[in-house]
Amino acid sequence: MTLQQIWDFIAVAQHGSLHAAARMTGQAQPAISKSLRRLEESLGAPLFVRGAKGIRLTPYGERFLGHARLIAAESDRARQGVAELLGNKLSVVRYGVSPMSSVLLAPGAVVGFRRKHPDVELHSSSGLFHTLSPLLREGQIDFAVCPAPDQPAPDLAQVELVHCQVCVVARPGHPLAHATRLEQLAEATFVVGAPYGVAGAGVRGAFARLGLPSPKVDIYLDSMIDTLAFVSSTDRLALLPSLLMDTPLLKGGLAVLPIREPLTDYQISLIYRRDTPLTAAAQALSAMFEREAAYLVSARRKAAAGR
Repeated sequence: MTLQQIWDFIAVAQHGSLHAAARMTGQAQPAISKSLRRLEESLGAPLFVRGAKGIRLTPYGERFLGHARLIAAESDRARQGVAELLGNKLSVVRYGVSPMSSVLLAPGAVVGFRRKHPDVELHSSSGLFHTLSPLLREGQIDFAVCPAPDQPAPDLAQVELVHCQVCVVARPGHPLAHATRLEQLAEATFVVGAPYGVAGAGVRGAFARLGLPSPKVDIYLDSMIDTLAFVSSTDRLALLPSLLMDTPLLKGGLAVLPIREPLTDYQISLIYRRDTPLTAAAQALSAMFEREAAYLVSARRKAAAGR
Protein backbone atom coordinates (compact mmCIF):
# COMPACT_ATOMS: atom_id res chain seq x y z
CA MET A 1 0.00 0.00 0.00
CA THR A 2 1.37 3.40 -1.01
CA LEU A 3 0.30 6.98 -0.42
CA GLN A 4 -0.31 7.39 -4.14
CA GLN A 5 -2.76 4.47 -4.07
CA ILE A 6 -4.56 6.03 -1.11
CA TRP A 7 -4.81 9.41 -2.82
CA ASP A 8 -6.13 7.73 -5.98
CA PHE A 9 -8.69 5.78 -3.94
CA ILE A 10 -9.94 8.97 -2.25
CA ALA A 11 -10.18 10.75 -5.61
CA VAL A 12 -12.29 7.97 -7.15
CA ALA A 13 -14.50 7.77 -4.03
CA GLN A 14 -15.13 11.53 -4.20
CA HIS A 15 -15.84 11.75 -7.92
CA GLY A 16 -17.62 8.45 -8.48
CA SER A 17 -15.84 7.54 -11.68
CA LEU A 18 -12.37 6.66 -12.90
CA HIS A 19 -12.61 9.16 -15.73
CA ALA A 20 -13.43 12.10 -13.43
CA ALA A 21 -10.78 11.10 -10.89
CA ALA A 22 -8.16 10.81 -13.65
CA ARG A 23 -9.09 14.23 -15.01
CA MET A 24 -8.95 15.88 -11.57
CA THR A 25 -5.63 14.30 -10.62
CA GLY A 26 -3.99 14.79 -14.02
CA GLN A 27 -3.39 11.08 -14.59
CA ALA A 28 -4.33 8.65 -17.32
CA GLN A 29 -7.33 6.47 -16.53
CA PRO A 30 -5.38 3.19 -16.91
CA ALA A 31 -2.92 4.45 -14.29
CA ILE A 32 -5.77 5.08 -11.81
CA SER A 33 -7.22 1.65 -12.54
CA LYS A 34 -3.86 -0.05 -11.97
CA SER A 35 -3.35 1.88 -8.73
CA LEU A 36 -6.75 0.80 -7.39
CA ARG A 37 -6.21 -2.81 -8.42
CA ARG A 38 -2.93 -2.96 -6.53
CA LEU A 39 -4.54 -1.36 -3.47
CA GLU A 40 -7.34 -3.93 -3.50
CA GLU A 41 -4.78 -6.70 -3.85
CA SER A 42 -2.80 -5.42 -0.86
CA LEU A 43 -5.97 -5.22 1.25
CA GLY A 44 -7.39 -8.51 0.03
CA ALA A 45 -10.86 -7.05 -0.54
CA PRO A 46 -12.77 -5.27 -3.32
CA LEU A 47 -13.20 -1.57 -2.63
CA PHE A 48 -15.51 -0.64 -5.52
CA VAL A 49 -18.41 -2.12 -7.46
CA ARG A 50 -18.07 -1.15 -11.09
CA GLY A 51 -21.18 -0.64 -13.22
CA ALA A 52 -22.56 1.14 -16.27
CA LYS A 53 -23.36 4.26 -14.22
CA GLY A 54 -19.94 4.51 -12.65
CA ILE A 55 -18.49 2.92 -9.56
CA ARG A 56 -19.55 2.90 -5.92
CA LEU A 57 -17.93 1.82 -2.70
CA THR A 58 -18.37 -1.67 -1.34
CA PRO A 59 -18.83 -2.10 2.44
CA TYR A 60 -15.06 -2.72 2.57
CA GLY A 61 -14.46 0.52 0.66
CA GLU A 62 -16.77 2.50 2.96
CA ARG A 63 -14.90 1.23 6.01
CA PHE A 64 -11.51 1.92 4.43
CA LEU A 65 -12.42 5.47 3.29
CA GLY A 66 -12.24 6.92 6.80
CA HIS A 67 -8.82 5.35 7.36
CA ALA A 68 -7.63 6.55 3.95
CA ARG A 69 -8.64 10.14 4.66
CA LEU A 70 -6.88 10.02 8.01
CA ILE A 71 -3.68 8.63 6.45
CA ALA A 72 -3.73 11.30 3.73
CA ALA A 73 -4.36 14.07 6.27
CA GLU A 74 -1.59 12.82 8.56
CA SER A 75 0.78 12.71 5.62
CA ASP A 76 0.00 16.34 4.77
CA ARG A 77 0.31 17.33 8.42
CA ALA A 78 3.69 15.61 8.73
CA ARG A 79 5.02 17.42 5.67
CA GLN A 80 3.69 20.71 7.01
CA GLY A 81 5.30 20.15 10.41
CA VAL A 82 8.71 19.51 8.86
CA ALA A 83 8.27 22.51 6.52
CA GLU A 84 7.62 24.72 9.56
CA LEU A 85 10.82 23.50 11.20
CA LEU A 86 12.69 24.33 8.00
CA GLY A 87 11.37 27.87 8.14
CA ASN A 88 8.74 27.55 5.43
CA LYS A 89 6.02 29.99 6.52
CA LEU A 90 3.41 28.91 4.02
CA SER A 91 1.12 26.36 5.68
CA VAL A 92 -2.56 25.49 6.01
CA VAL A 93 -4.86 25.33 9.03
CA ARG A 94 -8.24 23.65 8.72
CA TYR A 95 -10.66 24.18 11.57
CA GLY A 96 -14.33 23.62 12.34
CA VAL A 97 -16.57 26.18 13.98
CA SER A 98 -20.17 26.26 15.19
CA PRO A 99 -22.47 29.14 14.16
CA MET A 100 -22.24 30.82 17.57
CA SER A 101 -18.46 30.48 17.66
CA SER A 102 -18.29 31.85 14.14
CA VAL A 103 -20.12 35.01 15.20
CA LEU A 104 -18.60 35.58 18.65
CA LEU A 105 -15.06 34.20 18.46
CA ALA A 106 -13.86 33.58 14.92
CA PRO A 107 -13.58 37.16 13.62
CA GLY A 108 -11.33 38.33 16.45
CA ALA A 109 -9.35 35.11 16.49
CA VAL A 110 -8.64 35.21 12.76
CA VAL A 111 -7.78 38.93 12.76
CA GLY A 112 -5.35 38.42 15.65
CA PHE A 113 -3.85 35.38 13.96
CA ARG A 114 -3.42 37.22 10.65
CA ARG A 115 -1.28 39.92 12.28
CA LYS A 116 1.41 37.36 13.08
CA HIS A 117 0.79 34.78 10.36
CA PRO A 118 -0.29 36.58 7.18
CA ASP A 119 0.85 33.79 4.86
CA VAL A 120 -1.01 30.86 6.45
CA GLU A 121 -3.96 29.59 4.43
CA LEU A 122 -7.14 29.08 6.49
CA HIS A 123 -10.03 26.72 5.71
CA SER A 124 -13.16 26.76 7.88
CA SER A 125 -15.94 24.16 8.09
CA SER A 126 -19.23 25.07 9.78
CA GLY A 127 -21.27 22.72 11.94
CA LEU A 128 -21.95 21.26 15.37
CA PHE A 129 -20.14 18.45 17.16
CA HIS A 130 -22.02 15.68 15.39
CA THR A 131 -20.89 16.98 11.98
CA LEU A 132 -17.43 18.25 12.93
CA SER A 133 -16.23 15.28 15.01
CA PRO A 134 -16.06 12.87 12.02
CA LEU A 135 -13.96 15.46 10.15
CA LEU A 136 -11.74 15.79 13.21
CA ARG A 137 -11.27 12.04 13.58
CA GLU A 138 -10.50 11.65 9.87
CA GLY A 139 -7.90 14.44 10.02
CA GLN A 140 -9.82 16.72 7.67
CA ILE A 141 -9.75 19.51 10.27
CA ASP A 142 -7.11 20.28 12.91
CA PHE A 143 -9.50 21.32 15.67
CA ALA A 144 -13.10 22.38 16.26
CA VAL A 145 -14.67 25.17 18.31
CA CYS A 146 -18.23 24.11 19.04
CA PRO A 147 -20.67 22.95 21.75
CA ALA A 148 -19.10 20.04 23.60
CA PRO A 149 -21.00 16.76 24.09
CA ASP A 150 -22.32 15.94 27.58
CA GLN A 151 -20.10 12.86 27.67
CA PRO A 152 -16.55 13.67 26.47
CA ALA A 153 -15.21 11.36 23.78
CA PRO A 154 -12.13 9.46 25.06
CA ASP A 155 -10.17 10.09 21.86
CA LEU A 156 -10.80 13.85 21.86
CA ALA A 157 -9.43 16.50 24.21
CA GLN A 158 -11.61 19.45 25.25
CA VAL A 159 -10.63 22.91 26.47
CA GLU A 160 -13.62 24.79 27.89
CA LEU A 161 -14.00 28.27 26.42
CA VAL A 162 -17.41 29.83 27.04
CA HIS A 163 -20.44 28.78 29.09
CA CYS A 164 -23.62 29.53 27.13
CA GLN A 165 -27.12 30.10 28.42
CA VAL A 166 -30.05 30.04 26.05
CA CYS A 167 -33.25 32.03 25.72
CA VAL A 168 -36.56 31.64 23.93
CA VAL A 169 -36.89 33.89 20.88
CA ALA A 170 -39.73 34.84 18.56
CA ARG A 171 -40.44 37.26 15.77
CA PRO A 172 -41.14 40.86 16.85
CA GLY A 173 -44.83 41.25 17.65
CA HIS A 174 -45.36 37.56 18.37
CA PRO A 175 -48.53 36.93 20.46
CA LEU A 176 -46.40 35.20 23.13
CA ALA A 177 -43.58 37.77 23.15
CA HIS A 178 -44.35 38.75 26.76
CA ALA A 179 -44.68 35.24 28.22
CA THR A 180 -42.77 34.78 31.47
CA ARG A 181 -43.35 31.05 32.12
CA LEU A 182 -42.76 28.01 29.95
CA GLU A 183 -46.23 26.69 30.68
CA GLN A 184 -47.58 29.68 28.73
CA LEU A 185 -45.85 28.23 25.66
CA ALA A 186 -47.63 24.87 25.90
CA GLU A 187 -49.52 25.41 22.64
CA ALA A 188 -46.62 26.98 20.77
CA THR A 189 -44.66 25.27 18.00
CA PHE A 190 -40.87 25.24 18.24
CA VAL A 191 -38.22 24.92 15.58
CA VAL A 192 -34.98 23.37 16.79
CA GLY A 193 -31.66 24.43 15.29
CA ALA A 194 -29.93 21.12 15.88
CA PRO A 195 -30.80 17.44 15.42
CA TYR A 196 -32.52 15.82 18.40
CA GLY A 197 -30.09 14.77 21.12
CA VAL A 198 -27.26 17.26 20.52
CA ALA A 199 -26.42 20.64 22.05
CA GLY A 200 -28.91 23.21 20.82
CA ALA A 201 -31.87 20.81 20.90
CA GLY A 202 -32.68 21.22 24.60
CA VAL A 203 -36.20 22.65 24.50
CA ARG A 204 -37.76 19.30 25.39
CA GLY A 205 -35.44 18.95 28.37
CA ALA A 206 -36.34 22.43 29.63
CA PHE A 207 -40.04 21.52 29.66
CA ALA A 208 -39.40 18.10 31.20
CA ARG A 209 -37.43 19.56 34.13
CA LEU A 210 -40.53 21.55 35.12
CA GLY A 211 -42.83 18.55 34.75
CA LEU A 212 -44.51 20.07 31.72
CA PRO A 213 -45.67 18.11 28.66
CA SER A 214 -43.20 17.97 25.83
CA PRO A 215 -43.60 20.96 23.48
CA LYS A 216 -44.48 20.59 19.84
CA VAL A 217 -41.42 20.57 17.57
CA ASP A 218 -42.33 20.29 13.90
CA ILE A 219 -38.90 20.67 12.31
CA TYR A 220 -35.28 19.98 13.23
CA LEU A 221 -32.72 22.03 11.36
CA ASP A 222 -28.96 21.90 11.10
CA SER A 223 -28.35 25.56 10.34
CA MET A 224 -28.69 28.76 12.33
CA ILE A 225 -29.62 30.66 9.16
CA ASP A 226 -32.54 28.29 8.57
CA THR A 227 -33.59 28.60 12.21
CA LEU A 228 -33.56 32.40 12.04
CA ALA A 229 -35.54 32.34 8.79
CA PHE A 230 -38.31 30.17 10.26
CA VAL A 231 -38.54 32.13 13.52
CA SER A 232 -38.49 35.59 11.91
CA SER A 233 -41.13 34.77 9.29
CA THR A 234 -43.54 32.46 11.20
CA ASP A 235 -45.03 32.08 14.68
CA ARG A 236 -42.55 29.36 15.60
CA LEU A 237 -40.31 29.81 18.64
CA ALA A 238 -36.72 28.64 19.14
CA LEU A 239 -33.97 28.43 21.73
CA LEU A 240 -30.87 30.44 20.85
CA PRO A 241 -27.74 31.39 22.83
CA SER A 242 -28.38 34.55 24.87
CA LEU A 243 -25.00 35.97 23.89
CA LEU A 244 -26.04 36.14 20.25
CA MET A 245 -28.99 38.42 20.94
CA ASP A 246 -26.76 41.44 21.60
CA THR A 247 -24.59 41.05 18.52
CA PRO A 248 -25.01 43.40 15.53
CA LEU A 249 -26.16 40.40 13.50
CA LEU A 250 -29.29 39.76 15.62
CA LYS A 251 -29.83 42.73 17.94
CA GLY A 252 -33.38 43.99 17.53
CA GLY A 253 -34.20 41.40 14.89
CA LEU A 254 -35.91 38.97 17.26
CA ALA A 255 -37.84 39.29 20.50
CA VAL A 256 -36.40 37.58 23.58
CA LEU A 257 -39.17 36.17 25.74
CA PRO A 258 -38.72 37.08 29.46
CA ILE A 259 -38.97 33.49 30.66
CA ARG A 260 -38.20 33.30 34.39
CA GLU A 261 -37.49 29.58 34.71
CA PRO A 262 -33.97 28.29 34.10
CA LEU A 263 -33.45 26.97 30.61
CA THR A 264 -30.82 24.66 29.19
CA ASP A 265 -27.18 25.65 28.80
CA TYR A 266 -24.06 24.20 27.23
CA GLN A 267 -20.32 24.66 26.91
CA ILE A 268 -18.41 25.91 23.88
CA SER A 269 -15.07 24.09 23.80
CA LEU A 270 -11.93 23.81 21.74
CA ILE A 271 -11.78 20.16 20.68
CA TYR A 272 -8.89 18.28 19.09
CA ARG A 273 -7.55 14.75 18.77
CA ARG A 274 -5.54 13.54 21.76
CA ASP A 275 -3.15 11.43 19.70
CA THR A 276 -2.23 14.08 17.12
CA PRO A 277 -0.12 17.14 17.96
CA LEU A 278 -1.26 20.37 16.36
CA THR A 279 1.08 22.04 13.92
CA ALA A 280 2.62 25.33 15.02
CA ALA A 281 0.16 27.28 12.86
CA ALA A 282 -2.84 25.36 14.23
CA GLN A 283 -1.59 25.90 17.78
CA ALA A 284 -1.33 29.63 17.12
CA LEU A 285 -4.87 29.87 15.75
CA SER A 286 -6.34 27.76 18.55
CA ALA A 287 -4.60 30.04 21.07
CA MET A 288 -6.31 33.02 19.44
CA PHE A 289 -9.71 31.35 19.91
CA GLU A 290 -8.85 30.84 23.57
CA ARG A 291 -7.84 34.50 23.85
CA GLU A 292 -11.09 35.70 22.29
CA ALA A 293 -13.09 33.47 24.65
CA ALA A 294 -11.21 34.89 27.64
CA TYR A 295 -12.00 38.44 26.46
CA LEU A 296 -15.68 37.53 26.08
CA VAL A 297 -15.90 35.93 29.53
CA SER A 298 -14.14 38.93 31.11
CA ALA A 299 -16.51 41.37 29.39
CA ARG A 300 -19.52 39.42 30.63
CA ARG A 301 -18.24 39.51 34.20
CA LYS A 302 -17.65 43.26 34.05
CA ALA A 303 -21.12 43.82 32.61
CA ALA A 304 -22.70 41.67 35.34
CA ALA A 305 -20.75 43.53 38.06
CA GLY A 306 -21.96 46.85 36.69
CA ARG A 307 -25.64 45.94 36.85
